Amino acid sequence: MARFTTHVIVQCLMTTWAAGHTLSSSDTAGVTTASTKPNVLVFFADDLGVGDLQAYGHPTTFTPNLNQFAAEGVRFTQWYSGFHVCSPSRAAMMTGRLPIRTGCAGASWTGGVFSDIATSGLPLNETTMAQALLGAGYSTAMIGKWHLGQRDEYLPTSRGFQHYFGIPYSVDMGMSAWRPKAGNRGTVLPLLHNKTVIEQPVNLDTLSVRYGAFASDFIKNESSKGNNWFLYAAFNHVHVPNFVSPKWCNQTLRGLYGDALAELDETLGTIMQAVKDAGVDDNTIQFFSSDNGPWLIHKLNGGSAGLLRDGKTTTWEGGIREPGLVRWPTRIAPAVSEHVVTTYDIFPTVLELAGVPLPTNVVLDGKSMVPVLLNNATSQHDCLFHYKGTPGLSCPKDHNDCPGLWTVRCGAYKLHWVTSTWQNGSNNGVFHDPPLLFNLDIDPGESFPIASNSAEYTTWRATIEAARDAHEKTLKTVPNQMAMGTNADYGVCGCPQSQQKNPKFPNCTCNPENFQNFVCGNPYPLAAQELQDNGGLPTNYASRTTPDGLQMW
Repeated sequence: MARFTTHVIVQCLMTTWAAGHTLSSSDTAGVTTASTKPNVLVFFADDLGVGDLQAYGHPTTFTPNLNQFAAEGVRFTQWYSGFHVCSPSRAAMMTGRLPIRTGCAGASWTGGVFSDIATSGLPLNETTMAQALLGAGYSTAMIGKWHLGQRDEYLPTSRGFQHYFGIPYSVDMGMSAWRPKAGNRGTVLPLLHNKTVIEQPVNLDTLSVRYGAFASDFIKNESSKGNNWFLYAAFNHVHVPNFVSPKWCNQTLRGLYGDALAELDETLGTIMQAVKDAGVDDNTIQFFSSDNGPWLIHKLNGGSAGLLRDGKTTTWEGGIREPGLVRWPTRIAPAVSEHVVTTYDIFPTVLELAGVPLPTNVVLDGKSMVPVLLNNATSQHDCLFHYKGTPGLSCPKDHNDCPGLWTVRCGAYKLHWVTSTWQNGSNNGVFHDPPLLFNLDIDPGESFPIASNSAEYTTWRATIEAARDAHEKTLKTVPNQMAMGTNADYGVCGCPQSQQKNPKFPNCTCNPENFQNFVCGNPYPLAAQELQDNGGLPTNYASRTTPDGLQMW
């Protein structure tokens, strides 16, 4: 089958490149030698839509550092996540494998994520990118959201990262000043250093600055020793609740979501500057993307997929197509690329550049981007397989054999057997017989299905269904990690006897003062009932006034 055929448009930039050209195949022969192995920096946003960045056309967000990143690197217009929600997409990125292969595609046919008190996590027999690079002599560190298991054996420092500073899951999965009730969860939102709770609840007002400082120190220290390093910067922004420090409150036209995105951008800029200050910018390959599309049930607090249809929790393009940027000064020329790539391609790309053999005992779904990035080759994927969940689990009554694989893209064509929408809830599916077929080259918004009685439809439906059947033959039944359930005893708790000292606060509250942190606006409008039950908006919630003077919550 012919691979994706697209082209790259090289931008005219006022930049002088030290190498003078994009690497040819003769140049790439040396990228894995000891002296030229690149450092690796992966920036990962949370719930960011492809329509949210200035570099992708948003008129009122403020992202100057990401603008620079895009101008100095490759901006992909067809970059796909490995899944439509958090945990599975992160598992795919860390392993180069679709979540269905690792048992991380959810506890039902419509998907799911790891709980804050999950029994399991990313299986321990899976090789993570950090483990592979650590074994090759890289120093490794992570900041931010992990969401692949909160028990000690699943945390980053058990999965190849030597250093970790962050929140082990989403910021709405624990009580804090920004979500006092957290959906009546019993967890108080923790901040970890390696495996130790250092703050609970976390002060989100200062978190971004602390992330930047931790990452910058790691880069400076390892670079000064001449060590190759891998840093995974997984931002908690822009997942609801949209927390921002006083510095960024009321600073953008886009509202509270825009303020949070601007704070992310500032932290990214701090880390990028640290790379430059350490003198290793030319030898550091940097990636930026997001785990999944915008969470549209939160409306203006949930982001935008631009012209793409729907968002997070769906297999429409808005749920799985993400912003994707790659920057490597002197090695990769600035460009806009229409080549189809994925988040789970980062794994084989990085290992190839680092001279690390790929695992041979598992099926890898990711394809190295090296030919695309360095030689302007076309996409290395024939087809992409987009799962909504795990087949056969919690099926609707009239579909006992419900599929987990809801849609497949081959070439420009995408076939949907089942769809859902954010308005109708993420746990529902509409079956289509015949399936819906779209040509994404001419209809990226998936608005006009191809007529099922046309020759075009017949040809591409047969092609895609043959690819689906071949793909499913490569699958093995593995334990479903999310179906292993939850246990309150596995919650992260730094102060298990805290109520003896602070009886007015939930147990595990180590820092009761942080429940009174400054909060910009109402960062989680859907939690209005929680706040009402708690006596209305807390006194530490500051009203948000937009730059044009409109007051809003």
